[in-house]
Amino acid sequence: MPKPAIVLLLFSLVIVLTVAIVATLPQAPRGPVVIVIDPGHGGHDPGAVVAGVQEKDVNLALALCVLRKAQGRADLRVILTRTTDLYVDLVERVRIAEAAGAHLYLSIHANYHRDPTVRGVETWVDTSAGGESLRLAREVQRALVAATGAPDRGVRRQTLYLRHTSLPTALVEVGYLSCPSERALLLDSTYQEKIADGILRGLLAFLGAP
Repeated sequence: MPKPAIVLLLFSLVIVLTVAIVATLPQAPRGPVVIVIDPGHGGHDPGAVVAGVQEKDVNLALALCVLRKAQGRADLRVILTRTTDLYVDLVERVRIAEAAGAHLYLSIHANYHRDPTVRGVETWVDTSAGGESLRLAREVQRALVAATGAPDRGVRRQTLYLRHTSLPTALVEVGYLSCPSERALLLDSTYQEKIADGILRGLLAFLGAP
């Protein structure tokens, strides 16, 4: 056999053996999936204020509840854009998610309408949102309605600051502070648990996690 052919054969054998050895080595465990939850508003921006209830406080309570529920899962790492009553610039919120290597970003809000009979859950995406953001919104909307029994107001589009990132993003309106009966529910710890359960289930469904 010509010498160059022998060298080529030996080189090929080395490559095959190397690949085989690497395949038998224990694989490093995959890190947890990072999700970023944004409690809307905060600090000088209270959001909707009805009967002394400030939306920013409801948003934070719900985000902290989602965080607590996810802490027992080794496959998830939940990061909040704020954990206290402070204001974070809107674009900075999505930059936090990008810097953390997040798989998704969800902003939590409570709603307001001049008609106090309007109630229910709705989830928003930016007008430029692609398929993954829409899928995230649909999963969160479906799971949240199922968990709470609230009226389903669907997934909607409008121009949002979420357009400043390519991550899958959505903004969920968990209920109406302007509706007296729904406001009472949003302040109830048991109902807040249901909301957090629904949000977490929706996020897990989007991620394909059990």
